[in-house]
Amino acid sequence: MSKKKLVRSGNIIFKRDPSFSKCPSCGEQFSLRRSRARNLFENLVRSLTFYKTYRCNKCGWRGFRSTIIMTWQSVKNLIIYLLIAGATIIVVRIVLQRMVG
Repeated sequence: MSKKKLVRSGNIIFKRDPSFSKCPSCGEQFSLRRSRARNLFENLVRSLTFYKTYRCNKCGWRGFRSTIIMTWQSVKNLIIYLLIAGATIIVVRIVLQRMVG
């Protein structure tokens, strides 16, 4: 019997294809397909965010689904990166102040 190893990735954001997920209305698996934007609002949401319009082939549900997913490990990695960036900014600022003043 082999043990499965948990692979941790350094990625913060993972891309996903919502067409493989369940329909939020009827719960049918693999029934979502991309739908065209019908108005200016949907065009803005589609172009400015990671949400795209989808339609269910079974029940006709139509709405937005995210094309990215963030896991708890992703959130922890993001916090660590932000803390490192903040600490670096503070150190550089202190060094520059000592050199100039």
